[in-house]
This record gives sequence, C-alpha cells and structure tokens, in this order.
Amino acid sequence: MKDFKDLGFHCGVDEVGRGAWSGPVVAAAVRFDKRHNIKGLADSKTLSPRQRIELYFEILETFSVGVSFSSAKVIDSFNILSSSLYVMQKAVEKVSETKDSLYFDGNTLPEAYRSASRAYSIIKGDNKIASIAAASIVAKVSRDFHMKSLNIRFPGYGWERNVGYGVDEHKAAIYKLGINTEHRRSFKPIYNMLCL
Repeated sequence: MKDFKDLGFHCGVDEVGRGAWSGPVVAAAVRFDKRHNIKGLADSKTLSPRQRIELYFEILETFSVGVSFSSAKVIDSFNILSSSLYVMQKAVEKVSETKDSLYFDGNTLPEAYRSASRAYSIIKGDNKIASIAAASIVAKVSRDFHMKSLNIRFPGYGWERNVGYGVDEHKAAIYKLGINTEHRRSFKPIYNMLCL
C-alpha cells in the first residue's frame, strides 16, 4: 500500500453506508502528515469488528480526522450518489491543508474537486492507499456506533447487528414495526413497502 513515504502530505477519503436501507451515509478523511507505526491498515470490510475498533482509536490518536454524515432525509432529497460525494467533500474540508493531495475511493470526485489537479479518484483505493484504508475504518466504525445509538431510539430492527442493511432480520422488522424516520424512502425496497 502507498503511504506517507510515497505520497507526502495528503488526505485519504472514503465513505460507507451507500447500500443501507436506513441511517446516514458517512464519510471520513484522514490526513497523513507524518510517518506512523500503525500496522494492519486495510479495507474495513476485510477486518473483524474488534480489529476495526482498535485501529479506529489508533488512527484518531495519530492523525487529523474529519467525519461527515448525511441523513436519510437528505439522501431522499438529493439521491445517494450526490449525498455520498457531498459528505466526502465535507470530511476533506475539515482536515485538508492547501497543498495536500486528495485521494478519494471510487471513480467519481466531489464536484468541488473535479477540476483540482491535486485530487484523484482511485477505484478500490482502500486496498491501494493506506490513508484511504484508514478513512474506510473511521467511516465504518463511526457509522456502526451511530446505528447502535439509533437502535436505542428505534428498537426491534436489529440495527446493532445489521446497521441498517437490507437483511432478512431488518425486512421482517419493517413488516412488523413499520418504516420510521431513519429509513430511506427513496430506496426501492423501502418505497415498495410503502406502496403495499
């Protein structure tokens, strides 16, 4: 993986939660401004929950980190792609310096950076650049914590386990309890349930 020694001062950016039926989409930006001793940085999806949480706190102690959320209501108003790109932009704005290079996971840059010579979209970037891997971990753990807190307000959907994704447990709970304010009504499965 490319790291500070390869890329110099830069931010890695990633988001999580695009495919979920409920809750926010969350982005994180991690600014690499020094060499570090963090071992095990990888795409958050390849790590166990315990590994992610341990790395999450190590990342927060080591680097400047920006996190941004876009609610289900905003996602319904603007669509998931626009919301994802917006929170990525907002996360970067919290930590980047003027001359930093910016590395975004995916194939599309936020609108504010599309003409910026220092901004790059990297497909599967969380497997290629350490700062993007760090951002994927921060975004994932931040969203998981948030969904567990929402589970206190909206018990019964299993969000402490499924974090809002469309698994059978979540679907069965919707049929039993109904759709609440954290569900993305513009998403086809939720929209179809509303039309029943």
